[in-house]
Amino acid sequence: MAKSLTRRRALQVSGVALAAGTAGCLGGGQAAGTIDYSALESVDMSAAPELRETPGEASKPEFRIYKADGPTETLLILYHNASLDSRALQPLAQGIADAGAAQVVTPDIRGHGPNPIRRGDLDYKYQTGEDLVRLIQLRTFLRNLIDAKPFRTVIVGGHGAGGAIATRLGWGAQASLADAYLFLAPHLGRDVSTTRPAFGGWQQYDLLIYVLANLFSQFDLDQFSASEAVTLDMPESARYGDETLSYTYRLIASLLPPSKRSITEIPFPTLTVVGSEDDAVVPEAYRSLLAG
Repeated sequence: MAKSLTRRRALQVSGVALAAGTAGCLGGGQAAGTIDYSALESVDMSAAPELRETPGEASKPEFRIYKADGPTETLLILYHNASLDSRALQPLAQGIADAGAAQVVTPDIRGHGPNPIRRGDLDYKYQTGEDLVRLIQLRTFLRNLIDAKPFRTVIVGGHGAGGAIATRLGWGAQASLADAYLFLAPHLGRDVSTTRPAFGGWQQYDLLIYVLANLFSQFDLDQFSASEAVTLDMPESARYGDETLSYTYRLIASLLPPSKRSITEIPFPTLTVVGSEDDAVVPEAYRSLLAG
């Protein structure tokens, strides 16, 4: 249940309300057009392994697992980007497994996939991080599913928004749960040099909702947490029936790193890969950020 505003909290909040209203009037900085989804045409989603659930009472997280062609002792947990689900990673995950490089687990980010509890939402902010920790702690369960050797090395990674989930783990107190981190054009924030305006026209923020929800959350209030804060522009031709086209504040906040420099502060080996023609990010900006 959401906490009520005390008079003191109400006074604290009111001082920022005008700023939030101004942000709402400014809009989300939407760029013309949207990103190119044509690469999805080459993804055979039906070829992805079956969706599995973690054991116990919790019905999430859900994931797919790719058995490596060989006796590898490496586990790679790899998260998909926004709007999609774990099936979008099928070609990459299958390729890594077929090369014998790692046993690959591709989770569905909470609020995504064929049967989410609530599409585009979760129960509370940063629940995605708890899901990731749970998967790592279930390494014996994962190993037994595919009759694999014990995992000596755990790599956590993600594409886009999935990279932000990995960044949060690597930057935080539980960073040592993984031995290394892999980032594929990771999302480092909305207003940073690595991000194109509105992610190339792909994402539209409701800044009034976002700023108010963010403000209230600082006082442990969740009145706006379940409000829709972001919509995503996906062409009809690219939709496949299980896409996620809007996010609540508490979900989008969970898909942001602590800061744009968090990725540079991870005390374990990291590898960042960015395509030279990415529609949503600025490839050359990563080089200067990571070098600095």
